[in-house]
Amino acid sequence: MDEGFNPFLLQGYEGPDTFCDRATELAFLKEAMANQRNVSLISLRRLGKTALIRHFFAGQRKFTPVFVDLYRTVDQQDMVLRIVRETVARTGKPTGAWLREVGQAIRSMEFNLQFDPITGLPEFGVSIRPGKAEAPVLDELFRFLEARKKRVVIALDEFQQVVDYPEKNTEALLREQVQKLRNVQFIFSGSDHRMMQAIFAHGKRPFYQATEPLYLGPIPTDAYTEFIIRHFSKGRRRISEALVRQGLDWCRGHTYYVQYLFNRLYGLALRRYEPKDLAAVQAGLLKERAPEYMTLRRLLSPNQAALLEAIAKEGTVEQPLAMGFIREHGLSALSTVRQSLGVLLEKELLHQAEEGYRLTDVFLGHWLSGAYE
Repeated sequence: MDEGFNPFLLQGYEGPDTFCDRATELAFLKEAMANQRNVSLISLRRLGKTALIRHFFAGQRKFTPVFVDLYRTVDQQDMVLRIVRETVARTGKPTGAWLREVGQAIRSMEFNLQFDPITGLPEFGVSIRPGKAEAPVLDELFRFLEARKKRVVIALDEFQQVVDYPEKNTEALLREQVQKLRNVQFIFSGSDHRMMQAIFAHGKRPFYQATEPLYLGPIPTDAYTEFIIRHFSKGRRRISEALVRQGLDWCRGHTYYVQYLFNRLYGLALRRYEPKDLAAVQAGLLKERAPEYMTLRRLLSPNQAALLEAIAKEGTVEQPLAMGFIREHGLSALSTVRQSLGVLLEKELLHQAEEGYRLTDVFLGHWLSGAYE
């Protein structure tokens, strides 16, 4: 690995060396796919679900992996085009012969071979033929995949996006296709915890009990500690286990914030790290984000801001509607607090963990608590 490379990635997947643990989740996915069970992978934002899927796919040879990011899709046609484009690209090489074979199977679409203007490499161009609907396209695609010798696993990332499409039958459309397939399996992943729960756990939704749920939590502290110390050591940097655990605790084990903190620490390139170095980086991170957080606070109503700050100061609040908590922090009437709680959850500024309600943005929580002002 490049000596100047920072192993604490903030985005993307660079291979197994920079991927930490997730042994339990990887075993879960492997067993589920081996036994033809579709999975709904649900997590908070920036907890590492996309890297988990890519790492799982990188280690498999028994099926063809297809990763489809739905985050920027706006309607059914956009979704279908992405699914077809990624699937065709992963199941064959960009040649004229392959396009003719695909075109014979998926007649509702037009395929062409084009070249990336930057890399110059060949790639697929796809479009739905005029007058054709999305349902026949999916039907033809999946019939084509069902006939292939090698199984296909399709990961639909940020799946909750389908709820915002103008077409309100998208879940039903996909469920109708999924339940017929034997050679194609799915991983439906999403970071809108509440919406993903609604899609897969609500009795009146098409995907109710259609998948095996996998809820992604923090990486175990021991595994993360070993990972961090190992990479610091490989980079000729000494950091104590106690200091690493202090940093992990400050970040609540949340993957993105852990990676960000230790990316900055690693970037200092010190021979030996002391508590003052950790404290300086922590304070610096919050100072940098202060303008952003001040703007956010101004966009909230006074009651919403007061509740958010109260929960930030507590860290975790089991019952934010309890009168003791409301009185202690000088909050408004119970009905107002309840309304504010709903808004903060809807905006994903708060989330409900097993222990209680917490701020989703760990750094925002520290900033609001006033510990670094």
